[in-house]
Amino acid sequence: MNPMIRKELRQRMRERRAWLLPSLYLLVLGAVVIVFYMTVTTRPGSLEIAVQGATLGQGIFLAVAYAQLSLLLLVAPVFSAGAVTIEKEQRTLAGLLTSLLGPADIWWGKLAAALLYQGLLLASGLPVLALTLAFGGIGPRELGIALASTAIVVAAVSAAGLYFSCFFRRSVHATSVTYAFIVALTVVPLVAHAVLASLVGRVAREPTWLPYAMAPNPFYALSIGLFGAAERAGPWVGSLAFFSVLFAAAAVFAVRNIARGGEQA
Repeated sequence: MNPMIRKELRQRMRERRAWLLPSLYLLVLGAVVIVFYMTVTTRPGSLEIAVQGATLGQGIFLAVAYAQLSLLLLVAPVFSAGAVTIEKEQRTLAGLLTSLLGPADIWWGKLAAALLYQGLLLASGLPVLALTLAFGGIGPRELGIALASTAIVVAAVSAAGLYFSCFFRRSVHATSVTYAFIVALTVVPLVAHAVLASLVGRVAREPTWLPYAMAPNPFYALSIGLFGAAERAGPWVGSLAFFSVLFAAAAVFAVRNIARGGEQA
């Protein structure tokens, strides 16, 4: 194993948040299920909805999937944006650069340690997602799409956070920029799609390229592949391709910054 991964995991698992964060994570997901179920089944006309278990199952599944992605996007900068800046603040980066580990090994060790812990959170939420199988309307396909989409999006965002960590000198700056980057990924595609839709609103048929304007949105990458027809496969693949390219670009620039000693470009 990469010694950087071993060191990061041992240090992280010895902290108090190693068990506290997964517990809070599961409590939030459980609360989402309870609140959604109670809201749907207690409102007027809920008898007809309750009889259709598939509708209820799909609603709970979407609520949990969106809540899970939101939580992971919230914690991703905590584990990635401060990974290299903490070495700069503690003046230990020079020691890493003069060790037997190359820049790519340092980058991979930091990223893998962050992704493994987030993978632990994703795996711990799997039973909550699988709970919706009991209601119907959800199968292994939807479960696999949700997990794959979430994993790719979180990996790309974590890689971007690690790049900002290599670029800046302070953890607070890297973390703030990473959160701003996540907000931009969420908001800018929505605005762009709304503007483009208004411009082509007079067209009888929606252009085939219009859904691709939402490709950078993390929640679009999760939802477009669920409960969709075959024609939605293109935008879903395009969205995942965008995050894959983002991951690769962040990796290249982060390794380059580490090789240059973590100085600002």
